[in-house]
Amino acid sequence: MAFTLSDKQRVINTPSSVRIFNASNVELTTEAGITSALLTPATAGKILIDGFGHFDTSAITDIQLRRGRVAVNESLDFTAVAPANVAIGDVIEAKVEMDTNRYQSTLFVQDKLGGAKPFVFTTAPLTAITPAAIATAISDAYAAAIAKFTKGEYPVILSNPSSGVVRTVTAAGFESVTVRKFSIRRSNQGIGTQPFYKLAIATTNAIGFEGENLGKFLEESIRMNTPWTANVYGVDTADTRVDIRATYTALYLEVSAPFTENLSTLAADHGPLAATHRFVLFLNEATCLGADGAIGKLAKFAQVAGTAGTAGMTIAGGVALGTLPGERTEVLFLANGVSTTTAALFRA
Repeated sequence: MAFTLSDKQRVINTPSSVRIFNASNVELTTEAGITSALLTPATAGKILIDGFGHFDTSAITDIQLRRGRVAVNESLDFTAVAPANVAIGDVIEAKVEMDTNRYQSTLFVQDKLGGAKPFVFTTAPLTAITPAAIATAISDAYAAAIAKFTKGEYPVILSNPSSGVVRTVTAAGFESVTVRKFSIRRSNQGIGTQPFYKLAIATTNAIGFEGENLGKFLEESIRMNTPWTANVYGVDTADTRVDIRATYTALYLEVSAPFTENLSTLAADHGPLAATHRFVLFLNEATCLGADGAIGKLAKFAQVAGTAGTAGMTIAGGVALGTLPGERTEVLFLANGVSTTTAALFRA
């Protein structure tokens, strides 16, 4: 195994950067050629990953692949109500309160850690006071507000999809935002401060999700060598650049083996170094996902290891992320966050 002192991460955009060999050092170019023989020390082969080096297949003690997951915008339908004593000529003050779990979003809309500034606006004077009329007035007021302040940041889009309903949908780029509360109150000159009424959620159309293994997130967080830093692994920089438009499959790899180059796990001047080493690889699905591609071959190896139950790895299928211990032991997770049982299903 190549020299390493810590966990490593790398992006792969070219499928030829990942190669698998059998015990006779013959490259396995198809998924069909990857069998349980690779798990046995006497017949083990190697997985070669440019920039990481090679890994003895029998020394791999944990492996998991997760398909990239696209972002989903939250969509909620709220039931409009007529506040007590509301009268024609009153206006409705609407307040949308939000939470967010990403710094990039809160940078513009933050009022507290994890919270977002409420979006507050006021309708035109009411000409009718039914819930349907109030829902329409709220939707029209939102449209008027964004037309007037075109440079503003609007994490949530409001509409009136049906009678008496106000819909909130998080805007593109704000998938991490969720609407915590939508409330309204009547307002008019001389009536004093009125209480807010919290609108009830009638329908949850979609639960928001900011995505996983997307290039736009990897670009800002993954730690890789670049032309402007010491390129100690000699990796082709064009292949390691993050495509911010792409979706990536993540490979989590754990290897239990001593170093065979540069340092020993018993190096006297370092003390015993960890015998277990972890690597994270992100493979571009646009280029690496096809049949017998890099993702497919790695998934087939994971399938074989999971079927054999190597080091507690499992391939039961139907296990959702967040379910323990399955989330830790299942080897193949689809884009919907549920595990599957074969490499073919994984890359389908």
